[in-house]
Amino acid sequence: MNPAARMTWDIAVELAMNAAMAVPLVRKWRLRRPRATPAFNGTDQQLERYAFAPLRHLLRLHGPVRGLSIAEIGPGDYLTSGFAMLAAGAASYTAIERFVGDYRGPVAKGWYRAIEMRWPHVFGEMPWPAVLHGNSFPEDCGNRVEVVDEPFERYQPRRRFDVVCSFQVSEHLSDIESFAQMHRRLLAPGGIAVHRVDFAPHDRWEAYPDPLTFLRPADWLWTLMGSHRGIPNRYRHHEFCAAFDAAGMTVVKAELETFDPKRIDWSKLTGRFRDMPEDSLRVASAVYLCRAAETLSS
Repeated sequence: MNPAARMTWDIAVELAMNAAMAVPLVRKWRLRRPRATPAFNGTDQQLERYAFAPLRHLLRLHGPVRGLSIAEIGPGDYLTSGFAMLAAGAASYTAIERFVGDYRGPVAKGWYRAIEMRWPHVFGEMPWPAVLHGNSFPEDCGNRVEVVDEPFERYQPRRRFDVVCSFQVSEHLSDIESFAQMHRRLLAPGGIAVHRVDFAPHDRWEAYPDPLTFLRPADWLWTLMGSHRGIPNRYRHHEFCAAFDAAGMTVVKAELETFDPKRIDWSKLTGRFRDMPEDSLRVASAVYLCRAAETLSS
């Protein structure tokens, strides 16, 4: 299949899948299934991606998390990253999740047990807490673990957090301005935000040699392809930086991974993407460390 025909086919499939998700019965069935995280298969790669990598980002950008209150937006199907953060000494962990998974089921327990078993080989410098057990997490954590079953836009916390974080979440949000503004009500004075954004192609768009092929369909067509499915919002690096700035958040550090520009056909970008800075379009992923601007200026 030539590239043009392949792209036409992929767009047609995406349109059909989005239309199916508009059917209430189909949507209800799909939302009951795990969205991204598979059952644990025993590999270190899985544990790194779903449990240890988020903690590594916090340790690298902030330092020790011992004694900190942490809120994670969109942890996904299981509380794997939160379990690791508590093991590293976090005082509490709050999961803010629109679609709460089966956090206490047998599949989740398999993940937690694997994290506990592998911990000494990955974070040997941090002893595993005697009070934390994969078989009884999160039930035995009492008020140290909170699950907020609602969108972050509506969440009104009873307290504020030392750390607000998200990993591979904000590239799926329709309103990144609200995402940035939420730090005003969630972050404690002097607190930090750490967010990893995956700007790369997802799903079928990963197979194209040009990593920006998914930026070729017009915005109206992209909406028809994913309005019911949470596919990437296609906001770029400079737009996230602008949203943080408008919300009074300063990006203290941004760790960027970039695409090889030789793989990109700039002439085929559509609409607004044609006028965007190439340096921003080349960003494949970013990990942002943010603080409130008034904290830095005081």
